[in-house]
Amino acid sequence: MKENLKNYWKRNGFYMVLTAALVLVLGISGIAGYRSGMKDRMDAQNAAEFYQAQNDVPEVSEEEKEAVEQAVAESVAEANAQAAETFGEETKMVWPVKGDILKEYSMDKTIYFETLDQYKCNPALLIKADVNQEVTAAFSGTVESVQEDSVNGMVVTVDMGNGYKAFYGQMKDLEVEEGGPVVKGQAIGNVAQPTKYFSEEGSHLYFGMTKDGEPVDPMDYLEK
Repeated sequence: MKENLKNYWKRNGFYMVLTAALVLVLGISGIAGYRSGMKDRMDAQNAAEFYQAQNDVPEVSEEEKEAVEQAVAESVAEANAQAAETFGEETKMVWPVKGDILKEYSMDKTIYFETLDQYKCNPALLIKADVNQEVTAAFSGTVESVQEDSVNGMVVTVDMGNGYKAFYGQMKDLEVEEGGPVVKGQAIGNVAQPTKYFSEEGSHLYFGMTKDGEPVDPMDYLEK
């Protein structure tokens, strides 16, 4: 199905319009879900027909239209399922970056930080990542704040609901903004050069979580 869809796009500008409609639909789902999947599909179809009339694009078959609309519907259903998830004790998040753990969460005992040359507690995970590596949302939610921190650089705070918040630090090139929605797996920015407080540790993503304002171990919620 996906390979056929790819070939269709190559042949017709019709599919460019439907792709744009799909992006709009997915953006809406991240906020509050879809009020009417049928309406979205009709809007996409109407936009495609208008584009065809204005640009003399060869008419596509009903079979091709149905294939594209089915792909849109499947993406809508997937986005709705992600947006509808409620965070809880049994929730599993996706990893925001792929990399080794530089520093584990440790609030019960102190651990050594090379740059500072001292032992201290650590309320988050430091996940090794290359500069410019893409960071994705571990879970859906709303961007509560975007703030510059002298220690952890640019920090994105996402309210995931039920008292849970996620913190993404050492970031740059953000693709989200305060008040905006994020969907699990969505790109939210890239890894930046580490601040001077972590020069020895190297580039990484600072990934922390709190429950009702108290730090919790992200490893308890990340997929194994």
